[in-house]
Amino acid sequence: MKGIIVNQNVEYGTYKKCYNGFYQFIMDNGDTIVFEEASSLAIKKYDLKNDRFKNKSFEITYSEYIEGNDEDFVSFKIEKLELA
Repeated sequence: MKGIIVNQNVEYGTYKKCYNGFYQFIMDNGDTIVFEEASSLAIKKYDLKNDRFKNKSFEITYSEYIEGNDEDFVSFKIEKLELA
């Protein structure tokens, strides 16, 4: 993933769907996060492109990146997933 890593978080969220290569989760605090990328380790362990994991709760380790000098554009990458 391009950009500068600004934060790494571990949170719980419920997997909703995969569309156009993006992964959508509803976090426990009610926020929706769309992850633009996922590590190969996470994808090998959990194939999120099929519906098997839809509505399942995960512990998500993810990184936040900013693109260049534009702090308004933040992207998210899943680093690690574990079923909760």
